[in-house]
Amino acid sequence: MDKPIQPKLLSRRRAVITSLVIAFIGALATSIQVFSSHFQTSGKTYDISQNTLEFSTAHRASFTHYLPLRGVVEPQDTIFIDAIDGGRVEALYVREGEQVRKGQALLKLSNTDLQLRVLAREAEVSEQINDMRNTRLAVEQNQLALARDIIELDFAILKLEKELARQQQLYEQALVPQRTVEILRDELNFQMTYRETVKQSQQKEALLQQQQLTQLSQSIATLQSNLKISQSSLDMLTIRAPLNGQLTFMNARIGESKAPGERLGQVDLIDKFKISAHIDEFYIDQISMAHTAAMKLGQTTITLTMARIYPGIENGRFRVDFHVQSPNELPTLRLGQSLPLELNLSSETTQLVVDSGAFIQSTAGAWAFVVSEDGRSAHKRKITLGRRNPTQVEVVSGISVNERLITSSYNRFADAEHLSLIP
Repeated sequence: MDKPIQPKLLSRRRAVITSLVIAFIGALATSIQVFSSHFQTSGKTYDISQNTLEFSTAHRASFTHYLPLRGVVEPQDTIFIDAIDGGRVEALYVREGEQVRKGQALLKLSNTDLQLRVLAREAEVSEQINDMRNTRLAVEQNQLALARDIIELDFAILKLEKELARQQQLYEQALVPQRTVEILRDELNFQMTYRETVKQSQQKEALLQQQQLTQLSQSIATLQSNLKISQSSLDMLTIRAPLNGQLTFMNARIGESKAPGERLGQVDLIDKFKISAHIDEFYIDQISMAHTAAMKLGQTTITLTMARIYPGIENGRFRVDFHVQSPNELPTLRLGQSLPLELNLSSETTQLVVDSGAFIQSTAGAWAFVVSEDGRSAHKRKITLGRRNPTQVEVVSGISVNERLITSSYNRFADAEHLSLIP
């Protein structure tokens, strides 16, 4: 027979079941809370205050692709001054930073060894010149001797011709024998033949002597030129300004010894300036001699033209020089002065643009958070950006006119798909 269950035992079972149900519900609630917390921090959706964000509305505007640079004022040309023969610094006549004129003395060196060498060279050259002059005198005297021989032969022939004429008359009158006439005629023929030989010899000798005299004259001129060079080396001990300009560097102190070829200073030609700048190597294929730049000085904008693009790359940058298109527009500039430049990479056009911002560093311009029409949320969207300048970015696709996007940094929520914008 079945036994009836006691009411006390039934109440105990109900209490156990109730406790188990309550424990299960608590565990389920805890799991839901943990899962919800994990979902909120997985990067899918974030609540972000609008006050911490920056926004930009896509709009059509004038766009110029330009590159901001920092230019430095440099002289158009620089002339370096070196010690030719070296020596000891005896005197300084100007200081760094002073304006100098062409030919103005800057400093003076002394070089005893050079002075002795120049004196010895002068004596040697003078001796050689005297020897050549003596040789030239001997050649000229030889020419005179040959000319004198011709004159004497001409005189002898003239006397023989007269004597032969007289003796011929006497022979015709039978007053002298025929032998006398024949002797005179043979003597005259000999003298005439001898004269012709001497004359030919004189002509050849004169030609050789003329060449010798020309060579001697050239040798003397060369020696005199060498002598002047030797003497000018003493003049070079006084260092002078090569052109009008500014002495921007002087490496000399009184009493110092300077070696030959050592750099003493430099003169900058400051009547013309150039603007030098360095550009990131990323743009090396985009820069050409046709590009121009704008330099802003206060309220004035000055146009610069490309003067030179240097081929070398150093520390990831290459150098360019600009000429001032209208030098008369330049105010007073100082060497080494730093100025802001804008290098124009394209002409001005109307494009769909947004403001430039830190979001480009976070997304590389491949996507952005676009704000909904009600402004309460933002959603991740693929976009394509084009050219950019420091203030604007060209929109190629993915964003329409009047749409807003977040332009501040995405570092806090780069893994999110949606943002809830809190006022």
